Amino acid sequence: MIKFRLATFNVENLFSRPRLFAAGDDAGAANALKGVAVLQRLLDAKVYNTAEIVRVWNEGKLADYVTVRCDRVSAPDARSQRFFFHERDGDARSPVASVNAAIRGRGDWIGGIELTGETLSGVQVQAIGKVIRRVDADVIGLCEVEDRRTLEAFNVQVLGRKYPYCMLIEGNDERGIDVGILSKHPIVCLRSNASTVDPAEPVRRDGTTPRLFNRDCLEAIIELPGGKGRMAVLVTHLKSKRGSATLESETDAKRIRQAEEIARIVAARYAAEGRPHRVAVVGDLNEVPDRAGANGAALGGRQSSIDALLTGSGLINIVRDTLGPDKSFTHVDERGGRVSKGQIDYILVSPDLKAAAVSCGIDRSGQALWGPKAVPRAAAASDHAAIFVDFDLERF
Repeated sequence: MIKFRLATFNVENLFSRPRLFAAGDDAGAANALKGVAVLQRLLDAKVYNTAEIVRVWNEGKLADYVTVRCDRVSAPDARSQRFFFHERDGDARSPVASVNAAIRGRGDWIGGIELTGETLSGVQVQAIGKVIRRVDADVIGLCEVEDRRTLEAFNVQVLGRKYPYCMLIEGNDERGIDVGILSKHPIVCLRSNASTVDPAEPVRRDGTTPRLFNRDCLEAIIELPGGKGRMAVLVTHLKSKRGSATLESETDAKRIRQAEEIARIVAARYAAEGRPHRVAVVGDLNEVPDRAGANGAALGGRQSSIDALLTGSGLINIVRDTLGPDKSFTHVDERGGRVSKGQIDYILVSPDLKAAAVSCGIDRSGQALWGPKAVPRAAAASDHAAIFVDFDLERF
């Protein structure tokens, strides 16, 4: 038997987590998120209401979560390159007193909102490394990695150069989190879909074109060991629901379009005789396999917003098929004292890969909240589990 293990793991930001998106751990984050959305609209205006900008910033206590980075004030009468002036000069945490008088609208400056990250403890970084070493995959797709330099440093410093091939292409997430891939075997081709335009969304006020993928759908062609040819691994991270029932429905349409595009990519580039061939889609799809309740009505008859992948692409949800619905949950969330579990991380495989599969599993050793034996949240690698599938390449 030539064993080959494929895995995926959402590492929940490898080295930093933006505080703004930590609503489960930070009671002020949810209100700050709303305040930042209002601030963004104000900053996109051609003519500024500076008093309103100052009010939203101070009342929302946004300095705890974001900064307004000003790269350059382009107005000819600018005497300073700062966006805000604070009540205590030189103290960016003190209340804002005013906006730079030379900045009267979006055209007067270059810059924008920058999220404040919290550096992960060494314990958590080591916990992520421990999970990856335990899983010991030949190829592992990772979600929520800041950049390629971070991934390479982690591979060297924490994993001891376990993976000779380490790839990441910057995607579209405003928080700077991307999808990447680590492989023991050569990555002979890499293709990004980060530039794919979303035709359903209008051009933004600042003139930028909305992209379909919030992060990316990264296509990697892997050279298999033992002269067994190649296989494609597509790593992706679909639109988040932000933990809200309202936002679940509001974000369904985006995930539906994303899932449909990935299904189209599989059919167009990785199919033989009308069926997916030697291809796997892995990553955090931010959706359970089927939904019940009021929000299901928003899906127009679908079982989930990712039906295009789960039922319409010919790919197989091998973890759920093998372990069953009750044991295949990959994510645990705690809000308001309530714990919810569901499968939102997937390894979807083509029928030929399913025929070559010999086992699959879920590693919860670094996952918080999943049960009585779960590690404490402060020492956990992630609120996601790592999942993996083992193939016998002799069956190819």
